[in-house]
Amino acid sequence: MAQVADVLARMRLFSGLSDEELAQLEKLVFVNRLPAGEAVCREGDRSDFVCFVVKGCLDIVKQNPDGGEVVIAHLRPGDSMGEMALVDHEPRSATVRAAEDATLIVLTRKGVEQLRKRSPNAVSIVMENIARLLCDHLRRTSSQLAQFKLPVS
Repeated sequence: MAQVADVLARMRLFSGLSDEELAQLEKLVFVNRLPAGEAVCREGDRSDFVCFVVKGCLDIVKQNPDGGEVVIAHLRPGDSMGEMALVDHEPRSATVRAAEDATLIVLTRKGVEQLRKRSPNAVSIVMENIARLLCDHLRRTSSQLAQFKLPVS
């Protein structure tokens, strides 16, 4: 795998960080490898980390009302999951499972707190990037939802 800092520099959530800030961040993350079928997290789990896909594919899965599962998204290299965990401290909103062997970079809430102590500016940039990403997701979801609603008469 390429240098972790190089991978982080290409991730949307870290756009705008300086080389020095990326070097500090690199010390706070770890690499996790998952075989196909293994869960990264389960819906309802405590949420205290965000992951960045380096290699492979992850499925985001929600429970439907009759107890089945529905894949609502696929994550590929460059994508991230768990951003809400760093903002709202609520349980996981979905299960995330490796659809194929995957390599992830993981940043825990504790790592974010360490980064906050070392570089408050870096955390400010990351949180701003998270807000933008969540807004993008909300806009896309509302557009998709509009397809299933009855027209206003």
